[in-house]
Amino acid sequence: MTTTVPRPRLLPSAAAMFAVAVLTAACGKGADGPAVVKEGGADASSEMAAQVASYELVAGRSGRFIVGLLAADQSRLVAFGTVQLRFTYLGDRGTAKPGGPEGPAVTARFLPIPGQEIDPAASGPRFVQGSEGIGVYGAPDVTFDRPGFWQVSASATIEGKPKKTTAAFEVLERSPIPAPGDPAPRTENPVAGGGGVDLSSIDSRASSDAPIPDPELHATTVAAALDAKRPLMVVVSTPTYCQSRFCGPITDSVSALAKRYGDHMAFVHLEVWKNFDKSEVNKAAAEWIYPPGTKDPREPWVFVIGRDGRIAQRFDNVATDLELERAVGDVTR
Repeated sequence: MTTTVPRPRLLPSAAAMFAVAVLTAACGKGADGPAVVKEGGADASSEMAAQVASYELVAGRSGRFIVGLLAADQSRLVAFGTVQLRFTYLGDRGTAKPGGPEGPAVTARFLPIPGQEIDPAASGPRFVQGSEGIGVYGAPDVTFDRPGFWQVSASATIEGKPKKTTAAFEVLERSPIPAPGDPAPRTENPVAGGGGVDLSSIDSRASSDAPIPDPELHATTVAAALDAKRPLMVVVSTPTYCQSRFCGPITDSVSALAKRYGDHMAFVHLEVWKNFDKSEVNKAAAEWIYPPGTKDPREPWVFVIGRDGRIAQRFDNVATDLELERAVGDVTR
């Protein structure tokens, strides 16, 4: 069984790629957003713009909030250090408008995209080229008390000058994507060596001429790991066709963890595309990121499942090596 969706377009690289990547993350529902606010913005005096990078935010549920910051002209990124975030409720679809009281400040730390040779403790925040460090700013345990449209105000001191910018985003009433506390889908995903399946639909980097690059992520099904009551990490990604270009690095990170902790828990990669040219999504991936009620599949996602078969944590779009390793420790201790 496959699910057909509109085919994504491939994206450029470096700072422009990052800007488009986080915009893609924020704009899954952008066409339906309030006319009076924009998904990202830049104050002329701040020379800084913001794009909300969280795929899904749900009212009443504590979760991680991530936002990308960059120069207003998109020529450079903001990286390292910490920034301050404040949130303002704008209203529902019919009444959303700028203004309203801001909530208390929340500190967000720089979260580097995996696979870079950078020092995450480098001084900042500061404007950098894409080659110096790509990432987002993340604040853990943020809770929005009601659904509707919200605004984040991000402020930072860069080169001794205060910078501030805003971006609007939507908070949902409920989550169609499996969330912490939910039972994990009992997915019967294809495995390496199983036969009868195109290798590229198991991992988009594989083909008849190229073996699956991370067989340790394709050795078992999700259902088998759940039956064995093993802790489990599931990465849903398409390393070749990823809209954000973050899928390859995060899949590599999960593969590295599988090599280190494979004796303690199971690790599974679910390729998004069964056939990219025909826009067919794998049933296994759709069970996680494209269930009924979603508008489009967005990737990557990482889900961490405990021995009880319930989702303990999930990470959308960006997850650092440190975050993923801590999640492994949480479900294996």
